[in-house]
Amino acid sequence: MQWRKVKLISAEDYKVFTVNTTEFSRGQHNGIFYQIKAPDWVNVICEIKQQIMMIRQFRIGIEDYVLELPGGLIDSHEPALAAGVRELAEETGFSGDAQVIGTMFPNPALFTNQLHTVLVTDARKTNEISREIFEDIEIVLVPMHELKQKIAHGEITNALTLASLMQYFSLNV
Repeated sequence: MQWRKVKLISAEDYKVFTVNTTEFSRGQHNGIFYQIKAPDWVNVICEIKQQIMMIRQFRIGIEDYVLELPGGLIDSHEPALAAGVRELAEETGFSGDAQVIGTMFPNPALFTNQLHTVLVTDARKTNEISREIFEDIEIVLVPMHELKQKIAHGEITNALTLASLMQYFSLNV
């Protein structure tokens, strides 16, 4: 199924984030700055028999498909671990033993939110997939020994996926 842009609806639609205009001072100097207040995000690294479950998903920002980790926004007051388990189940139907392996600030120059990386091991199909209407997702199993090669060849380009994979690789140092 092909995607195409129909028209721009509004440039003021901030459903996913809030832009704060804030005055800061430093010594004798004052300045106006912008902060983008967005919900925290979770990425899930799901191991299945020496493979990592990734998804190929259509992303509106670039109007193309991207190979990335399952994940999504963390609901208000939801723990990162619960969000990771929920997102994996919704997008892929899989679950397993889960733990948070890292937290980071995706872009602290502008954004206030954090990205949490959840590792799921011993994954197995346990649920029906319950994706949202605009989630266009294909499950892709990547052999662990091919991950770094896919990164080097530009097949994995989502910066947040790359950051979570770096946390994963650091576990095995």
